[in-house]
Amino acid sequence: MENTNGWFWEPTVLSDCNHTMEIMHRETFGPIVPIQKINNDDDAVSLMNDCDYGLTAGVFSKSQEKAEIILRHVETGTAYWNACDRVSPYLPWTGRKNSGIGSTLGYEGIRAFLKVKAWHMRSPPS
Repeated sequence: MENTNGWFWEPTVLSDCNHTMEIMHRETFGPIVPIQKINNDDDAVSLMNDCDYGLTAGVFSKSQEKAEIILRHVETGTAYWNACDRVSPYLPWTGRKNSGIGSTLGYEGIRAFLKVKAWHMRSPPS
């Protein structure tokens, strides 16, 4: 697929994708969304984890319990249920594998910007 519009890409949804396609193994950062049909939840987890990246993952489902079970097993730093665009300053933003090295936001992210200093002090002899 070639972008002929310069540095801008129109939001694109790719349907009928399969796991042999390169787009299913890349970290695209949108606005391209590939969609693949799966047989069951175990297949979904297996295919989602069959990637070198793990910044975010999302599950769209009527059941929060089902989504949590799936997302618990996906190797990702951020998990979404029926969303894909939320970032909270109170939660860490991090990834797994070759994605999102380090942590920003949240307590862990703020600590990454601090410089610690150890003080070793002793009262002078009297």
